[in-house]
Amino acid sequence: MQIDHFDVQSPALIGGESSEAEILGAAVWLWMHSPLHRDAPLQALSTLLLPIIKHQQYVVVSQQQQPIFFMSWAWLDAEAERRYLTQPSILMPQDDWACGDRMWIIDWVAPFGHSRAMRHLVGHTLLPDYCFRSLDHQGARRGKRVFVHHGDQVSRQSRDHWLQQHPLAEPLPEICIR
Repeated sequence: MQIDHFDVQSPALIGGESSEAEILGAAVWLWMHSPLHRDAPLQALSTLLLPIIKHQQYVVVSQQQQPIFFMSWAWLDAEAERRYLTQPSILMPQDDWACGDRMWIIDWVAPFGHSRAMRHLVGHTLLPDYCFRSLDHQGARRGKRVFVHHGDQVSRQSRDHWLQQHPLAEPLPEICIR
């Protein structure tokens, strides 16, 4: 689907059909251009990419037929969230990817400088009514912490209510980001 100047593929959010092989190829290509992902072992594909493709929990954005952005998420329950926060994500059981109502952004890959535009696309168009979390992947430098995000249609009051209804399964600092 064309949104603004972007070709967006996300069957779970906007419908449509996508080739699993094409999505895998785009995700791997973007990972290879990302300093945080390029050294991931090959076994990570079967653990971190194939389950999200199966569950259609991804967004792939292209511009002029070139992938520029990949985002994946998991729907965790409290126990899966605890495992995600305390174990390496490569150990995430396949059943954990879609087992609850706590949305976690697992991957945000925009290696060519499109993060700001993708933040607008996600918050304004794709997930305007959602609250979700992501893990700060700079934990080795800053200490492990969690970012709390919400779409553009979610008020601070609604976000705070969501946080009360979905307390973190592990005691970690949370930073609210608009």
